Amino acid sequence: MGRPDGRPQQTKGIAMTEDNDSLDFDPEGLDTENLDTAETGVVVGADGSDHGVAALRWAADTAVAYGLPLTVLHARPDAESEPTLILEPTGVLGDAVAEAQSRHPDLPVRALQMPDAPVQSLLAAGQNADVLVVGSRGVEGFRGLLLGSTAMHVAPYAQCPVVVVHSDLDGGSRFADFEGESGNPGQVILGYDGSAASNRAAAFAFRHAEAIGCGVVAVTVEPGRGEPETEPIDPENATPGSDTSAFHSPVIVTAASFPMVPVTFIAGSGRPAEVLLSQAVGAELLVVGSRGSGGFSGLIMGSVTQKVLAHADCPVAVLHPGIPAATAAGMA
Repeated sequence: MGRPDGRPQQTKGIAMTEDNDSLDFDPEGLDTENLDTAETGVVVGADGSDHGVAALRWAADTAVAYGLPLTVLHARPDAESEPTLILEPTGVLGDAVAEAQSRHPDLPVRALQMPDAPVQSLLAAGQNADVLVVGSRGVEGFRGLLLGSTAMHVAPYAQCPVVVVHSDLDGGSRFADFEGESGNPGQVILGYDGSAASNRAAAFAFRHAEAIGCGVVAVTVEPGRGEPETEPIDPENATPGSDTSAFHSPVIVTAASFPMVPVTFIAGSGRPAEVLLSQAVGAELLVVGSRGSGGFSGLIMGSVTQKVLAHADCPVAVLHPGIPAATAAGMA
């Protein structure tokens, strides 16, 4: 599964403030001319932390499922001035490559050392990636990418889906399951609100579900207070021209391109983050758009993203509306 031909190739530069709380663009800031990423596949940031190891394992498994190579990236601002492929990596890179290869001996793995700060390094390497994977918190090369800031700093600008993975060493669910909600073990959960970003999220959700052999649960939310409530809906059999039928039509169209992936539609009410998190208990992946409307407005900078990234019981994928639909769906 190669890179889509329609991927935009513009170079974006990022300048970080001293406190890492904001980003300023410098169009000439990121130099990718010396970075051979024509077939990068899955890119994962490695820093030696527990969260980084969990991200590496998820990335390696996903690369195998997608039939793509894995690039392990370590950011070292004090390193050489150009991105460098390390043929015999040691230290953090060496440990990461050894972990990936022990997990999947036949998986092609590259070790890439980047001379920039973590966010710049991730965005540069992600210019041609199919998926960019990071741990939710880190040390060394990814110190400062605390819970939520990865999505805020990387997801709005990355040219591919960004997946944030928690350490699997914490044990148990990170979100108190609501009474009566059992989650959707083994499924891909799609947070859908009809926005352009959630349309991209839908394409990636079905792509991932097809690759790993599971179904998609598409969740919509009507904001409100109180305990979350959900009920199954059948938009395909809704009255033609009805709000239900029209609202879900992009998901139905996307599903038609993935006929082997079963899809369930669920309508929820309550606090959007809580509805999503309760549905994602035990899930393979939770997929959301970076900016939404209605029930998911405020994603990326708002409290919904903070709660989803902090408490999800599974990895979280974030997609912004600028990612081409073909890229999100993995269709060359």
